[in-house]
Amino acid sequence: MVKSIVIPHDESQRPRLQEMADIGAFQEAVDGWLELIEAPAIGVTIYVNEAAQRDYAPLNQRAMALWWLYAVDPMQHPLLCGDVVFSGVSEENDGGVPELLVRDVFDATKFTLDARSHSGSFWRETKARFDDVFDAALWCMLLTRSVKPGVQLRVRPYVGTRT
Repeated sequence: MVKSIVIPHDESQRPRLQEMADIGAFQEAVDGWLELIEAPAIGVTIYVNEAAQRDYAPLNQRAMALWWLYAVDPMQHPLLCGDVVFSGVSEENDGGVPELLVRDVFDATKFTLDARSHSGSFWRETKARFDDVFDAALWCMLLTRSVKPGVQLRVRPYVGTRT
């Protein structure tokens, strides 16, 4: 059994943590034959339906947001369509999805963006607040493409001040 995150393309359905017993469970989750996309920067393999793009399946914005945030330059990789599964690639979690992703998708309740210039050594918290990692990641990617060169952005769980 491999602990994985299933992200439905339908945003009215919540992502779920699911134990995958075998390759058939992955195929059932994505509704078809598998295409595997390696994302070694975050220690995951992304499972998608190999025919999803060809058959014009809906874009999975939440899966793409996670992939972009943690792993890649979105302009150099294909779109993720249909339902998507994130699973681990290493034996350290018995092949399960890394705990960082589990925390960000299921445990953290608010996110914020931090910014800094390339020449700066300190991150500054912005006033941007998001209710989930998917919205934070999408805004981070949009802003990254639109801010002046030299500005870096990152997403992190938000811990409010205590009163």
